Amino acid sequence: MKTINTAANVQTRRQRLKEWVSLPGGFGIITGISMFLTIVLIGVIHPFISAYEPDEFVGESFQPPSWQHPFGLDQLGRDVMTRTFAAVPADIGVAFLGVSIPLVIGTLIGILLGLAKNKYFVSLVSSIIDGINAFPLLIIAIAMISFLGPGLYNVVIILTIMNWARYARIARTKAVVVLQQNYIEAAQLMGYSKKRIIFKHVTPNVSSESLAYALSDFILVIIIVSGLSFLGLAARPPAAEWGAMIADGRTYLGDAWWITIFPGVALCWSAIALSFIVEGLSRRDKGN
Repeated sequence: MKTINTAANVQTRRQRLKEWVSLPGGFGIITGISMFLTIVLIGVIHPFISAYEPDEFVGESFQPPSWQHPFGLDQLGRDVMTRTFAAVPADIGVAFLGVSIPLVIGTLIGILLGLAKNKYFVSLVSSIIDGINAFPLLIIAIAMISFLGPGLYNVVIILTIMNWARYARIARTKAVVVLQQNYIEAAQLMGYSKKRIIFKHVTPNVSSESLAYALSDFILVIIIVSGLSFLGLAARPPAAEWGAMIADGRTYLGDAWWITIFPGVALCWSAIALSFIVEGLSRRDKGN
């Protein structure tokens, strides 16, 4: 009987998965999640199963891809595959922090601005937000790194300082709309506390809008982190990082293409995976 019930449950789950995939954007979401989880899992597992360290000299420089070294060796005789997957925590981890911290800070500030009654305070903070958002993120990041110094830790600080304003603007706009809804008025008439209304009704509806933007922002931040490393402003040698590896291999691109191509493929893979997810969610939201 237990076997029959288990089989029935599995069949039901498969049917639900098929129905979910058949909805608008379902295929893109599943594809994107699968691609993204694949590279994240490889990045987590690879250090435990790899025969080499990211900075270990394992053979003669510029060896092309082979069975022993599928991604070849770089200009210093290091295994490119090991370094490519060792860079996953650096690139995706830093990008995650560079999105999640501003997301939380900006969303909270945006909600508070939506609730604020003091027009002068709202005008002042809104002007600061507009001023920050007026500057291109990459240019300001380069300028601030020249002051703070290179390093992935400083990149997270810069992304937090610059990116919270984007989420605050989104959250404030959404909070103003949510606070005008009938269910908020009904909650007030029922005697719910202001704290309950904010955390049970306002925050979840505002956060959904911010999270949708955060996914698309994740793509940009990954590219910015790699771009800064490419310029020598983020990851410091000999740290494994996609942008830095691409920069190291560009001089030898004609003769040792694998030094640049494989980190570039990993970067593109991550960006495309997130793009699939964002596009799928967008199509599902629009219902086509």
